[in-house]
Amino acid sequence: MQPKKVRSNSKLTTLVLGSLAALVVVSIILFPDKAFQSSLEGLTIWWKLVFPALMPFLIMTELLIGFGVLQGLGILLEPLMRIVFRLPGISGWALASGLIVGFPTGAKITASLREKNLISQAETERLTALSHLCSPLFLIMVVGVGFLHSAKLGFILAVIHYASAIITGFLMRNPKKALQPLTNSHELQIGALKRTNHSSTSVWKLSLSTMRQAYLQDGRPFGKLLGDSVTSSVQTLMLIGGYMMIFSVLINVVNITHLTDVFRPVTHYLLGFMNVHTDITPLWLKGFLEIHLGAYAFSQAQGLSLLPQMALLSAFLGWGGLSAHAQVAGFHQKTDARYLFFFQSRTLHAVIALVLTVLLWKPLQLLTLDSEPSFLWLDKVKNEYSTVAFPLNGESAWGLWGPMLTQFLLLFTLMLIISTFLRTFNKKAIDS
Repeated sequence: MQPKKVRSNSKLTTLVLGSLAALVVVSIILFPDKAFQSSLEGLTIWWKLVFPALMPFLIMTELLIGFGVLQGLGILLEPLMRIVFRLPGISGWALASGLIVGFPTGAKITASLREKNLISQAETERLTALSHLCSPLFLIMVVGVGFLHSAKLGFILAVIHYASAIITGFLMRNPKKALQPLTNSHELQIGALKRTNHSSTSVWKLSLSTMRQAYLQDGRPFGKLLGDSVTSSVQTLMLIGGYMMIFSVLINVVNITHLTDVFRPVTHYLLGFMNVHTDITPLWLKGFLEIHLGAYAFSQAQGLSLLPQMALLSAFLGWGGLSAHAQVAGFHQKTDARYLFFFQSRTLHAVIALVLTVLLWKPLQLLTLDSEPSFLWLDKVKNEYSTVAFPLNGESAWGLWGPMLTQFLLLFTLMLIISTFLRTFNKKAIDS
């Protein structure tokens, strides 16, 4: 049945892409100036934010999978990922990448793991939804400092975004008996791990052995592996850039043709529950379609008090934008992962983020009342990007690659420490 699902997804994706391409062509013919300016906006964001943030991590991930490093690390992360998220240990890399680098890194890495049959279909769907996160760079530096001119507000957005993501992950966990069986290779690794005496030496030996076996099974020499990694990463980034340009054009076309008037009654009805009577339908549509442009539009909204503005912004950050949804669907074109599960998780994340913003607004404001949040690289980049404006005033994210890598290594090290602790003090961690 799996090949049929893959072909069906491919046809649907082809149909959607063809429709979008046709609509963009018509838009360029009817509104050439606006189409050019809007596509340039999407291209600028992609080149200055997305490309430098994702490119090194994508190449590194492909190399580590080829060398078997991720398979080996998966053995070490098994207790943490199984107990907390009911996912295999190898999924820890995708989760950490999604948290630090941001979307759609997690979806791309998850798709690669599924294509290599390292995780099951259900695990693929759950990991894709769980790892689809905004990066701290985007939340704090771009949205907070750049759009809202306040690192405090960016920090509050980050806390709410990650807290709501964790809650969403717990709510969408599969029951134990509903979990699909592991792939044969990974099942053998976990079985071997259960038979050990759970000492650090045996676990590390098993990890190194797994790494060696995975590398021999791949069989590609370093030159071939590096070339394939660069090619795959560039193709992925081109796909992301294309989607961002297409949706940037669509947003401008919708505004020009006043199609937002169709949604105005629904928007007014929904915002009535928040006691918001300002017409923000165009902003709502931007956030619904593309999160970068939508976040900028909401940060510049007039007539909104701060709490409704932050609540709506948190909701659309959790939703992620249809542009990112299309990217995720494109990455999973060759897998059997269902888009419906991802759609449900994004909707739930958006709702939880909105509710958490309202509930935690005053406590978080008191927490950051007298001081700016300061951690790792924030003070340094605040000085370097003190005049950040949309889109970054000509600067790019290449200069933040070092701090991002430091954050990633610290997070991954913490995950390894927690997993080791669970293995040491809870010998039943793997069985759960």
